[in-house]
Amino acid sequence: MKNRARIAVTALTLAASLAAVVPASAASDRPLSRTQLKKLLVTTKDLGKEGGAIPMDLKQLDLTGLEVDDAHCLTAARAFDAVFDRPAQSAFVLGRVSGGERLYTGDAATLKKMTSAAQRVATACDGAGDRRNMVKIVKRAPGKLGQAAYAFEVQDSNPVYEGQGTKLYHFDYVVIRHRSAVAVVQGISAGASHWKDTMKLARKAAAKLVSAYPRHV
Repeated sequence: MKNRARIAVTALTLAASLAAVVPASAASDRPLSRTQLKKLLVTTKDLGKEGGAIPMDLKQLDLTGLEVDDAHCLTAARAFDAVFDRPAQSAFVLGRVSGGERLYTGDAATLKKMTSAAQRVATACDGAGDRRNMVKIVKRAPGKLGQAAYAFEVQDSNPVYEGQGTKLYHFDYVVIRHRSAVAVVQGISAGASHWKDTMKLARKAAAKLVSAYPRHV
């Protein structure tokens, strides 16, 4: 009886230790808690020498404010902003490319709306811009990340404030879904595009999401 009791205690201890690593809801893909979601954000340790990450509240995503003359693109942008207008865990990232990561959770239908909205922007806005050639949006190919991934880049030359000279800014967006979480990785660079660096960040974010779930499920 004593041996059985010891085995039972050992089993319970092992189960508790596994639960601390793998989200309890992972097996059924239920929405994650704020604490579980926060643990999936990329950290300075994850980035290594490539940069640092600071957990903080980032402002809501805003594509609708872009001065784009394409009606289909604007409709897609509004839908994108609307579906991501919800609480998220986020971190500001500094490195070769600065930007951030936002993590969202929800039921399957909600997450499907998020990836569909990202896919729609990437498709409807590819090549869209304004009459002054100050803004242009192009579809990007993120490759295999998580269960689904879509990406696009916004090129904007509009001055940030009055009197400032024009300078080309690149705003990269990579939307990744894996199981019960969606990550939006944003990279911002001035002058030359740093898309490769944005993708390095996106791969690290995706790897962290994937590693949080049991492989056999």
